[in-house]
Amino acid sequence: MPPHARTSRPWPALAVAVAAMLGLAVVLPPEIRAAGEQRAADDDAHAAMVAIAPGGSVELDQLPAEHRELYLAAAEHREAFTAVRCYCGCEDFLDHPDLLTCFVRPGDGAWERHATGCGVCLGEARDVVADLDRGLPLDEIITRIDARYGGITT
Repeated sequence: MPPHARTSRPWPALAVAVAAMLGLAVVLPPEIRAAGEQRAADDDAHAAMVAIAPGGSVELDQLPAEHRELYLAAAEHREAFTAVRCYCGCEDFLDHPDLLTCFVRPGDGAWERHATGCGVCLGEARDVVADLDRGLPLDEIITRIDARYGGITT
């Protein structure tokens, strides 16, 4: 029988390849396996963030008192809130370039709903306000926020 007429049977090679991959999964260092598991957990957390803290507008009278204070502080201290990056990941799913846009919607100036449902945004805002109250210069506030929250999404 000529070679081109032979029927190729890839099953043995495929079985060996699958067995090798399964073997690798077992012998991979735990750090590499954990990295894959962490990525899956991060993807789940991102989806949860979108569900819990979507964009849109909100009325301040619907918010808890502390949240209202932080929204008003964001509007009052626009320069500081614009200079600080938000580290919750909202730049990816809401196109927020800075912390101010987590609280104040660009364009119409309405209150942005996202921040009230996001612990990272609220935490950063608390820290910015506290640092402003301490009289810290803006460059130091930025450095402190980057150091504290930078590892969350970068």
